Amino acid sequence: MVLALACLASCERKQNQQAAVNIIWWMYSTGQVPKDFEEVLSRANEISEKEIGVTATVQFKTEEQFPLDLTAGEYYDMTFTCDWCNSFDTNARLGYYYDITELAESVSPALYKMIQPWWNIGTLDKRIYGVPMLKDLGAEVFFRLNSDYFEKQKGMTLPEEMKFSELEPLLASYKADFPDFYPLYLGRNGLSGMFQVHERIVSDFLVIPYSKTGTSEGTKIIPIWEDEEYMEMLKSLHRWYKKGYINPDAATTTELPYTLRNPVRSGTAWTGFKGWSDPEKVGFNVKLVRYIGPNMSRRTQQGALFAINAAASEEHAKACLKYMELLYTNRSFRDLLAYGIEGKHFEYYEDTVIRTKIGNENYLMDAFITGPAVSASVVSAGKQLLADAQQWQHVYEAYKSAKMSDTQGFSYDGERTEAEQAAISAIWKSYFSELVTGTVDPDTAMREIAKLSYAAGLQKVLDDAQTQLDDYLEKIK
Repeated sequence: MVLALACLASCERKQNQQAAVNIIWWMYSTGQVPKDFEEVLSRANEISEKEIGVTATVQFKTEEQFPLDLTAGEYYDMTFTCDWCNSFDTNARLGYYYDITELAESVSPALYKMIQPWWNIGTLDKRIYGVPMLKDLGAEVFFRLNSDYFEKQKGMTLPEEMKFSELEPLLASYKADFPDFYPLYLGRNGLSGMFQVHERIVSDFLVIPYSKTGTSEGTKIIPIWEDEEYMEMLKSLHRWYKKGYINPDAATTTELPYTLRNPVRSGTAWTGFKGWSDPEKVGFNVKLVRYIGPNMSRRTQQGALFAINAAASEEHAKACLKYMELLYTNRSFRDLLAYGIEGKHFEYYEDTVIRTKIGNENYLMDAFITGPAVSASVVSAGKQLLADAQQWQHVYEAYKSAKMSDTQGFSYDGERTEAEQAAISAIWKSYFSELVTGTVDPDTAMREIAKLSYAAGLQKVLDDAQTQLDDYLEKIK
């Protein structure tokens, strides 16, 4: 009897091995592949083959490689896609992605349930083409402040939130103590996340301010220079530049020294985030003070999705959905791909994850690259800097009071105005670095940009976008 059961189990394992479907997964990369990735993937394949009869072969793609390989017809089964890389809306509209409207719930019911009510993120024209990898969906932007200096040394009290202009006394204090240094040291891209005061409708130059949400102007598209809040921030930067708070070469430099002489930075994160707070890595204790958000729109929500190749067979499409379902429902599997091998790359502590030295060196990448952040364990910076294990529940609870865009998932189809968009984007980019570093007077620069942009066809783009938005809102009433 024992022999018979052993033979039966052996036969079942062989059948599972023979039935395993291997999917080709295009994974986002900044250009650096973690040293131990293949070892981790091998472990993951053992689990996924046993659990769902699916294994994965990963091909890393940079932001530049995605569109090249996609248009060249290179084959894949599952790919990373989002608003800012391998554009979901564009590619879904062009027919590159598999329509999973009927398959999603029937093939992967647990997945379908766990993503509710956020399926609209991966929906275009009422059809589902992408699976949201849920993470931070609302834009929250923080000053990353040296609390050792501002609080311990200067006796200041850093609040949880402040207005952008309220940073000035902190900059003045530091400059007075260290006249040869720049408290707001910037590179040519300016302060990270500052644009999150508005929803970008067409590239970077046509927007709807979140400050207009819920008003009669909540669906009125305007040129960026008409966003009063954004302009006030640019004016503050210019004032700070003239006062010597910002380095003179900010518009051209890519060097961003993170030292005690660099007490103010900016970053997009979420309330409760601890990733910038480890004094051993940073050199000082960091206090996060929010100055934007939470603001939410289709673009902020589309930080990470997985889509299936429209050319994939139904068998492979189903395999991809089952794989995504496993990422959502199996915590140990999710943590493996997110953080590596337990005991080598990370350890569990107080229901959170703490990376090891080897993990930081050989398997360090953003968790959203390999799946949903909400189903992975939360990372603590250390035993003395524990994160809230229930962090995501709190974040999503706070989203109930976020400023939600009135555009209701609208996505502009810019096919008719491609030439005008390209010309205007080129104009905007030629001024961008000097604007966002405070190097130039924003009023003067924006007048020049406006004149050149209207000459390049801005009104045509604006009218086309507004008409599409109005028609879209009318259809979904």
